[in-house]
Amino acid sequence: MSPSPVNDFPGLYATAETGVFWDKEECEITDDLNAAQVLKNMRKALLGGGHRGPVTFNAYGDITGRDFESTDIKLNHFPAGEKNARHTKMLEDIVAWAAEHPEPSTLMLVMSDISQDFLDVVDLLTTKKNYRFNEVLPHSPPPPPRPLMLTLLTNGDSSD
Repeated sequence: MSPSPVNDFPGLYATAETGVFWDKEECEITDDLNAAQVLKNMRKALLGGGHRGPVTFNAYGDITGRDFESTDIKLNHFPAGEKNARHTKMLEDIVAWAAEHPEPSTLMLVMSDISQDFLDVVDLLTTKKNYRFNEVLPHSPPPPPRPLMLTLLTNGDSSD
């Protein structure tokens, strides 16, 4: 994975906490990776964007049959198809995470369907508090807003 052409984590954001909230149902792991490799890809992408601070990872979805136990991801199991319950829990966790982590901090959403509810929470945190927001779209809609992040859930370069 190549380094980001843009510093996604300027100034204090480079060492501040980042919270990653991943909708695993909308952004599946490819068959050639396991959960530990995806976590490694996410850490490399953050480092490539200039982030050197602590990161918390939260995954939401059906974790049946995936090796998540050996990773540093907080798991939130939801049976397949439980989109409303999954997104409600994600929103609750984002608000709770923001309340527990001082500004400046960064929120990163890994999902393909960002509803108005998510946009409202993000808008509140970015305008009323000193939070940054990164949207990760693993599917490549032209033009991709964060090219560096598109290989998070694929085998972009997870061999190191």
